[in-house]
Amino acid sequence: MSLEVLLIPVGIAAIREARSTDLCEKCKTTRVTDQQLLHEALLVMGATDLSVAEGRITGNSPYGRITFQRIGEVFLGRVDNAEDVITSDMLAALDMSVGGLLQQRTIASLHLRAAELGMVLVSQTAANGDVQLVFEQAA
Repeated sequence: MSLEVLLIPVGIAAIREARSTDLCEKCKTTRVTDQQLLHEALLVMGATDLSVAEGRITGNSPYGRITFQRIGEVFLGRVDNAEDVITSDMLAALDMSVGGLLQQRTIASLHLRAAELGMVLVSQTAANGDVQLVFEQAA
């Protein structure tokens, strides 16, 4: 086996990765890996006219036109033609939105699990967003 055979696939992979990164120039990394979660979080943030394709979401937001592209396992995002600080602000709001959605999903799954165990889960949300969970024996 020659060295050429090994280097050609490595070179092709490097070119593909470079091209995929070019698709989202000036994008910043998010912690989001799930495209459906990203889509839902953007809607919660007030994004409109979202165009969703495999590994890519574009649309309008209160911050301006946005682009998200999956690179590897995570999504990168930006506010198109905006200063980095605006993109950073948008990504901070996205992080809050994602956190809220994940919290809601967790509470919903806990309600189901409590019912399976013959308990009732009473949840109360404080003004600051904290959630207090109280389990009671089902009657």
